[in-house]
Amino acid sequence: MNFAEMNGEQLQARMDELIAETSEEKRDALDNDELEARITEMEALKAEIEKRKAAAAEEAREAEEAAQMKGEPIIKSNEEERNMDINSKEYRDLWLKARQGSLTEEEARAYSAAGTNAVPTMVSDKFFEKMKKLAPMLSEITLLRVAGNLKFVAEGVRNDATAKHTENSALAASADETVSVVLGGFEFMKVIQISRTAKLMAIDAFENWLIEMLAGDIARSIDNYIINDSSNGIAALTFTTGTNQIVNTTYTYKSVCDLIALLPAAYDAEAKFLINKKTLYGAGGIAQIVDSAGNPIFVPDTVTGIGGRLMGYPVVVDDYVANSNKGVYLGKWTDVVGNLPEDIHVDRDESAGFTANAIVYRGIAVFDSKPAKGDGIVRLVSTTA
Repeated sequence: MNFAEMNGEQLQARMDELIAETSEEKRDALDNDELEARITEMEALKAEIEKRKAAAAEEAREAEEAAQMKGEPIIKSNEEERNMDINSKEYRDLWLKARQGSLTEEEARAYSAAGTNAVPTMVSDKFFEKMKKLAPMLSEITLLRVAGNLKFVAEGVRNDATAKHTENSALAASADETVSVVLGGFEFMKVIQISRTAKLMAIDAFENWLIEMLAGDIARSIDNYIINDSSNGIAALTFTTGTNQIVNTTYTYKSVCDLIALLPAAYDAEAKFLINKKTLYGAGGIAQIVDSAGNPIFVPDTVTGIGGRLMGYPVVVDDYVANSNKGVYLGKWTDVVGNLPEDIHVDRDESAGFTANAIVYRGIAVFDSKPAKGDGIVRLVSTTA
């Protein structure tokens, strides 16, 4: 293909076509020679695009020198005015290109001069938003982002206020109690491998791929931890039948009412149900229960298609609620405290995928969570699930 006859837009369009043809979904349809031919063409295309960028930068430099000789004001390009702050788009672009392994010599010098390898703020924010979408509980708990270990103090047992005060008599301080949660940091890690064509992806496409693959699975792992960890998860709380738990063979209108009755009224304003989708919609599920007048007790959210209301309380649908006992929780989830002390780390290694001609990426998040207290969480379980 004669690149000299193509403009910049045509070169990029051809690059996009080749990337699509060598995607994981279509790669199996190509034999080794066809795949190698496309990769070789992509490398040549990338070299041509970088060559033209370098030529444009050289023209700008020569124009600057000519302007200096004439005493004219110098207008620098965005490339020359690189802002290497972690919040800048320039740093974000170079950080992503460093993850691809596609930095030019000039870009490598600029990236090195930044003096940091931290995840750019723009990318970090996208990681975090993606995690919140895929891990429902991250949006429900009290989530902090404090560096290091954390001790969180919450309101505990409260005594009733004095009913009536006798004028001029001394009043002793109430013996209210507080509870504290000490959070450390556990690593949640995801490793993925992709062919060296990752070097040739457009920056935005590569960013989206990296976030989708790394943030998605890390978020799911954290979500599972919040609910089911045997030491710090919601399921690790002590549930006693008649106190904070209802046990039934099948779910009925009465069993749901009995569950609601166990939750102190002080928590009603912020309480939400937490339920597995299968328990909600499956055979014998909550969505099929009707009250004494024949009205469904669950009203789905037909606008977003997510959750709804059960007996007036919002419903959080989460796949990691144990399906083994058809668990249904009702609680004030802000009493669960979590801490994400630092942004996700993303590392790259070509040596690990040497024999497969691939690049290995590793994402690591540090997180910990724990219920500050358990009196605001009740549970309904089935004995026949």
